Amino acid sequence: MSIPAPVAFACLTALAAASWWLAQRDAESPQAPVTVTQPGYYLKNAALEQTDASGRRTLRVHAATATEVEQYGDVRLTQVSIDYVAEQGRNWRITAAAGTLPPDGRRVQLEGDVRLIAPAVGRALLRTEHLDLDADQQLATTPDPVRIEFASHVLNARGLRADLKRETVRLESSVNGTFRR
Repeated sequence: MSIPAPVAFACLTALAAASWWLAQRDAESPQAPVTVTQPGYYLKNAALEQTDASGRRTLRVHAATATEVEQYGDVRLTQVSIDYVAEQGRNWRITAAAGTLPPDGRRVQLEGDVRLIAPAVGRALLRTEHLDLDADQQLATTPDPVRIEFASHVLNARGLRADLKRETVRLESSVNGTFRR
């Protein structure tokens, strides 16, 4: 059986047009590449401790929940409490509504009603909305507004650098305060 040339040409043209139309449609709506990730973990009442070379505990982190959405990704913490034990046994205490622990575990980024209780000057209370704790360097920093309350005194500033090991606090700028007897 032989197909007449005009019919064969029409079929080939229709097939070529359909193929071109499908290729154009796929090019106009590219699909996002599918990436498969491994799930992380979810912990309740999580605790993490860090010790020095002699085995003495230097840092204890507690969180109501710790969530690692993607394996080896950031860990999201809620209701965070951190105790830093200085060599002389005088503790700093840090609390926050939430925090993020990057995969390297060297820093904790805290946010939401962050409170830092310093062991010096009558256990001064420092308040801010964000605080970055570098466990290796033993530094707590923020560029945000800070309020310091100790005894009946109040200091307000922008930016803070607290050296936990040396028990010093440096306010960065816009410092003003009220001192009462």
